[in-house]
Amino acid sequence: MAPWHWPAPTTGSPAWTCLAQWTADGRFLLHGSGTGGLLRLNPRAPLDHSPDEYSKRTAVFATEDPTWAIAYALRAPDCPQFLNACFYPAKRVATASERRLFYSYGRRPDGTAPVQAGTVYVLDARAFTRQPPYLDSNIGTVITECQWTSTSPVEIVDAVQVSVSDLPGPVPTHDPLRVRERIALEPRGFPWGAPDTPPTRERH
Repeated sequence: MAPWHWPAPTTGSPAWTCLAQWTADGRFLLHGSGTGGLLRLNPRAPLDHSPDEYSKRTAVFATEDPTWAIAYALRAPDCPQFLNACFYPAKRVATASERRLFYSYGRRPDGTAPVQAGTVYVLDARAFTRQPPYLDSNIGTVITECQWTSTSPVEIVDAVQVSVSDLPGPVPTHDPLRVRERIALEPRGFPWGAPDTPPTRERH
């Protein structure tokens, strides 16, 4: 059986490249949002299905991975479910080419993907702490997530507008009702069969 995660892209659109340049030296992180024009990000409690408590904390979340940030930014307000992950499959931070990525949007009732243009905000990394490595029983090894948090408000350094064309291929989606049923049966079964419409174009 093929893994549910794939290699994170190491090249991309002009917007992707701009974001990758911001994070290249580790001084800045990224936060994807469907809300434009923000000057500061405030801590919020996310809706999270993962078993770890870190991902459920009230905080500002950020990442060093451009594609993951873009995927978050593209969520439409009526997106019924968004499953995602980005990590290094090791107990250490590795190179960008070693990152693993996954995301899938729960389809709308009419079968369309709930995505729209969004904004990726650039943030000062000094305000954030990386999630500690942990043993992921689903993957079967210790992983280091590309996830950082700040429990204090964070000022925005820059903003980059993004669209669906900035993703590396067709938008992966799934049936949110079916996934909810699977979550109820096996809470640790991430990603519960998603996506059921996987991308057909080869990823970078």
